Amino acid sequence: MKIQLIFVGKTREPYLREGIEDFLTRLRRYLPVEVKIVRAERLTRDDQAARVVSTESGRVAAAVPDQSHLVVLDRLGRQFSSVSLARWWRKLEREGCRRLCFAVGGVLGFTDELRSQAQTLLSLSKMTFTHEMSRLILLEQLYRARTIMRGEKYHK
Repeated sequence: MKIQLIFVGKTREPYLREGIEDFLTRLRRYLPVEVKIVRAERLTRDDQAARVVSTESGRVAAAVPDQSHLVVLDRLGRQFSSVSLARWWRKLEREGCRRLCFAVGGVLGFTDELRSQAQTLLSLSKMTFTHEMSRLILLEQLYRARTIMRGEKYHK
């Protein structure tokens, strides 16, 4: 299986970039992981929000590889425990899924259209995180799920 992560905009905070790189390195020990950064739109006025979300969502949709199981991070998505995430991932593999694509939006999230194209909507928590922190949390959970699947001690 291959993993693709699509992030809207660059990660600006150095401590988050460092953590993201750490968990990317760890996760890549188990499977190929590609990160695609799509350009974020600048929001200069409140009345531009719909245009910004539409443009960013379009860029994400265009970056999703064919034959991918698209997972869109969204506050209204399904919540998993770490063990449940590992079980869900293992089930996808058994069903023949060869590419998982996770999309993490910008500050305004995604359009309903992009959310409807996703096979899975995923929420990391009932709490709210910045979109940049969500990247790190997602990667740590993907790494944790992979170690659970392999019976390694990281999760304990």
